[in-house]
Amino acid sequence: MTASTLRLLTWNIQSGRGCDGLVALERIIRQIKSMGPLEVICLQEVARHFDEYVSASQPDQLEALCEAFSDYTPIWGAALSWPGATASQRREFGNLTLVKGPVLDHRVHCLPMRGSRYSVDAWQTPRCAVETLIDWQGPMRILNTHLAYHDADERLAQLHYLNACCDAWQQQVNAPPKQGPGIYSQPFGTQATLLCGDLNLDSRSDQHALLVQQGWQDAFQLCHPHQPHTPTCGVHDLVQWPEGPHCRDFVWLKQLTPSSLEVDTVTQLSDHQPLIVTLEPPVHDTP
Repeated sequence: MTASTLRLLTWNIQSGRGCDGLVALERIIRQIKSMGPLEVICLQEVARHFDEYVSASQPDQLEALCEAFSDYTPIWGAALSWPGATASQRREFGNLTLVKGPVLDHRVHCLPMRGSRYSVDAWQTPRCAVETLIDWQGPMRILNTHLAYHDADERLAQLHYLNACCDAWQQQVNAPPKQGPGIYSQPFGTQATLLCGDLNLDSRSDQHALLVQQGWQDAFQLCHPHQPHTPTCGVHDLVQWPEGPHCRDFVWLKQLTPSSLEVDTVTQLSDHQPLIVTLEPPVHDTP
């Protein structure tokens, strides 16, 4: 990836369901393409063969998105994968990362699940984080995720899991394990990490403060100091979100510097708004 700056989009697309109730993934695709050059696209709530979420014309949203962005490398993370109507189909729901450039490594993390302590009737679904290592000014790690909504304790456990992963990655950089052959070679260590997506936490909450305590930097706060977060949800859809506009989508950084973070508050193609962060190249010490 040769771009001097990196532009990354994160968006919970609600499986292409707009605030008008119409599922039309092609509108999402056109909107993303209208946003100018993007090196990385991180999407949440992408569905495959789920009749509840897809249109008859596009039952496999992963396939449609990969075709529309054929010049990107897709990294798919299915939070769940159930049998479909035929042997060749899977009913899947998850996060998709699209990268315009080399992908050094990738994996999908299954995030912790807990029974709700508040109500036995609370809904629960598996959650995942898609980890992608790209080559931009050196290795850089991207975590694309969608955390628990109905149970704050479950979401807290997921935050602790992601922080534990970052601690382990940092230790590998600070004290690299012994190099070995093949799968033991450890080729891509980095502390440069970006966490993005629908985190389902309030910007004024203890869980937001926890991320700050863990060494994460909120890209919005870096770019807009002393300003309240721009709403990313409930801006246009007051049926699902009667509390009105609020922020639950974020870009968090470690060892990375943003030059801008903007929220598109105009589009009504999802119940969430898209965010675009622009990163500046890291400054390397010179001898």
